[in-house]
Amino acid sequence: MKSGGGEAELRTRWFADVMAGRGAGRRNDPGVAVGDHTQALLVELETVFGAGAWVATTILAVAVVEAHLREQAIASGRAVDPYLNAGTLFAEAGLDERFDTLRRARNRALHVSDPPTLTVDMHWFEAERLEAEARFAIRLVAAALYGGALPEEPEEEA
Repeated sequence: MKSGGGEAELRTRWFADVMAGRGAGRRNDPGVAVGDHTQALLVELETVFGAGAWVATTILAVAVVEAHLREQAIASGRAVDPYLNAGTLFAEAGLDERFDTLRRARNRALHVSDPPTLTVDMHWFEAERLEAEARFAIRLVAAALYGGALPEEPEEEA
């Protein structure tokens, strides 16, 4: 995790550029409405990404996409089971398999396993991979919310 002031500013700018559709992930529809809950989670996502909290970024990214899908369903008058898991929600929405890759990365971070899939050492010795996953997650969020090109696999993001 990196938290230098200059680095944080650069990350925050990069986040804003991705969300605005500047660069590789051009927006299909810049006029997409994003609901209040999704917007609130986006503020948190920008904050943790700017701080270099890579694992938190990946976790929150799934929450943002999930909130957006639920808000879109509610806005269109569809009933949504509040307990429907993210995998099923993503599949029913017809999202690309990369969103399931993101969901599985989130699950590895949240759920304890043996052997462990998240350790303190990973923050130090796998920081580049975690950052690549976080940047991949941000680009997926932008694609889910605003349309545009889906990013390639995380390894190509670094």
